[in-house]
Amino acid sequence: MRWLLEGTLAATVLVAGVSLFILAPDLVRGWAFSIPGTTDVALEPVFFPRLASLLLSLSAILVLATIPLRTHPLPALATSAGEYLRVGAGLAGILVYLLAVVTLGFVVSTVAFVTLATVAGGYRNFLVIVPVALIVAVTLRVVFRFGLHVGLPEGIFI
Repeated sequence: MRWLLEGTLAATVLVAGVSLFILAPDLVRGWAFSIPGTTDVALEPVFFPRLASLLLSLSAILVLATIPLRTHPLPALATSAGEYLRVGAGLAGILVYLLAVVTLGFVVSTVAFVTLATVAGGYRNFLVIVPVALIVAVTLRVVFRFGLHVGLPEGIFI
């Protein structure tokens, strides 16, 4: 049972990593940018998503290769259904955020996501949450647009 659960999870992560590597050029759009002081060659916007998906895939391969070597039970077997529901709700929230970024735009979706994720995490001081969410969204937008020259989805709002 332990090997099946761990193997299924690692295989799923491997498929996701390979899929993201292949789909990265379609998911990332923008201009090439250079990082001053680090390289004279312009990096394409697809570089970092592909690097992340490659590392994710390599991690999954390592997990698959080392399954027979582990003797301790997986914490996943002792995890409660409520904890799995929380993880599932978090993943669903990320999916909704990604869909909202494309339809509503980056800034509005990011403000909503940061606010809701913070509240879901147990923090309730809206006098801090909302300004921080606005600062995070606008700062990221400015850094990507003017600093890195990478276009973010605009949707019907900003």
